[in-house]
Amino acid sequence: MFPHSMFNALIYIVPILGGAITVFAILMMCSSRVRGKMMSKQVKATRYMIDESKDDIESISTDMANATKEGIETTTRAIRRGLTEDEEIYCKYCGARIDADSKFCKSCGRQL
Repeated sequence: MFPHSMFNALIYIVPILGGAITVFAILMMCSSRVRGKMMSKQVKATRYMIDESKDDIESISTDMANATKEGIETTTRAIRRGLTEDEEIYCKYCGARIDADSKFCKSCGRQL
């Protein structure tokens, strides 16, 4: 399965890696200095990610604000039209919408 030379290398590498991992774990448990350095690296990495994504976050928030603004403006216009327009009236001949005070249909021209 493994070449003989690879097997011999694994015999030495596995215990060395196991020992290094054990020493690192003990240092992390006992040394606040080592824990501090590791946490410092994590904080720096988090700060870097935030700095890199700042433009994307600003773009998303701007898009959301614009979408909300457009929705509010559309709703406001619909309410305003509903409050200012008279009752909707339709031509009895062609079914087109006409003004309430019209005497003739704007679509078919018939007298109402």
